[in-house]
Amino acid sequence: MRTIVCAFMLLFAASCSPASDTYVFRNADRPEYSRTASVAHLNAPAPDGVTAVDVRLSEDFAATPTMIPGAIRRDPEGIAAWTSSLPKDKPVVVYCVKGKWVSQKAATYLSEQGFDVRSLDGGIDAWDAQQSGRRRIRVCSPRISARL
Repeated sequence: MRTIVCAFMLLFAASCSPASDTYVFRNADRPEYSRTASVAHLNAPAPDGVTAVDVRLSEDFAATPTMIPGAIRRDPEGIAAWTSSLPKDKPVVVYCVKGKWVSQKAATYLSEQGFDVRSLDGGIDAWDAQQSGRRRIRVCSPRISARL
């Protein structure tokens, strides 16, 4: 009987503790996400459209603030907060610098939330390499845009 009461008390205490809604992005977890999109796929016109999301870390984005036209910029470290703003009825392509751990980790998380998501193979570096002479968007830094 004492064992049952102790087990009940432990379960009750565990259910009363606050749940953590914080997703810790920077940790040792480096998932390999197998669903990728090529640069050609991202550049091809799609009837339903694709939501492209730049998920480079802040320091990577600051080093090269060029974005794929039409993409939206989201901080991967706040992914739990902005996930609900993405449309679930359209495919999502996330990209980082090289298409490795940052975009793959973001893609894994979004996939677990029910999104049809792919990681851009080669990241923005691959996209940039194929854009010779095509339109690019350079984003102003907050200090510069504040003065404009």
